[in-house]
Amino acid sequence: MLRVASLLPIFALLARAAEEAEAHAEPSIVYKWINFGILAAALIYLVSKFLVPVLKARSTSIEKDLAESKATVVAAEAKVSALTAKLGNFDAEIREIRERSLAERDAEGKRIAEQTLRMLAKVSALRETEIGHLTNVAQFQLRSFAAAKAIEIAEARLAGQTDAGTQSSLVQAFIADMKQQEAR
Repeated sequence: MLRVASLLPIFALLARAAEEAEAHAEPSIVYKWINFGILAAALIYLVSKFLVPVLKARSTSIEKDLAESKATVVAAEAKVSALTAKLGNFDAEIREIRERSLAERDAEGKRIAEQTLRMLAKVSALRETEIGHLTNVAQFQLRSFAAAKAIEIAEARLAGQTDAGTQSSLVQAFIADMKQQEAR
């Protein structure tokens, strides 16, 4: 408000100069220069008071935006270079993972093969043991059967060849023989 009030005398002078210029058909060159000076001074004053601060604020805002843009560009370039480095190492990492997995697969295959061989050896040993046991059982059963048949045959022969007195004496001889073996 105060600034506008300080401009009023200048506008009054301008108005008076304009009235005098109208009164005279041809104003003098001095009035023209005075009029030009007043207009130039008013324009310089208005530009310096109102336009310069706006332009300075705009300039600082633009400089700030430029600095932020440069920082953003630098950060983006850093990210791009980091990603490029990662992509460069990506093939090597894939190759390393593939080699490691192949080595693990081979080691696992060897371990399974060894475990299978151990299991087959155990099964073979168990089979041999079981066959041995079954053979022993079969031999025992065969001996028992042969002994039973021999006794049957012997009984049949003895029954046909001996009488009751002979059988009694054989039993007595067997009991005496058992007592001698027991005494030992």
